[in-house]
Amino acid sequence: MSSTSENPREQPVRTAALTAIIGAAGGRRAFVDATGTPVTLPPLVRRLVATDEVVGALLRELGAELVGCAGSLDGVETVGADRAPDPRAVAALEPHVIVAGAVDRVHDLADERLVGFLRKVAPVIAVDTGRPAVARADLRALLGTGRAARSAPAPIPDRPPGPPQTRPRLW
Repeated sequence: MSSTSENPREQPVRTAALTAIIGAAGGRRAFVDATGTPVTLPPLVRRLVATDEVVGALLRELGAELVGCAGSLDGVETVGADRAPDPRAVAALEPHVIVAGAVDRVHDLADERLVGFLRKVAPVIAVDTGRPAVARADLRALLGTGRAARSAPAPIPDRPPGPPQTRPRLW
């Protein structure tokens, strides 16, 4: 298969395929995050909180339902300082998953004890913020079927329903 010295975090497609494994019990999923920690996820991941602005921006880029972010991100409720979310503020938003950044396989939070407090609120997933392509692949795997269910294209108001037109409407 592969050598033990190979770093799977450097292979975004393979990592995403390995990190989101469908569980047999009630649709729950096991997810291995950037710290190497296995995390059990609910079958549908929609409401997300980011522990910093970088992760929040990545989630927003992928169209995730971001209900809170530590730090300042336009249009998203603030749940504390960047990399220092307030667990009570996070809990009030009732997230399905909390997404944190990681550097060198370690959570990138201002205080390492925050991970334990946040895990009492919802599953905590870490993504490698030093490798944006890997982080995006992991976030796509995290969003899984919840993202696919939400991302149905919105109807175009100027166009009548039916098959697509063969010529674009220019005016």
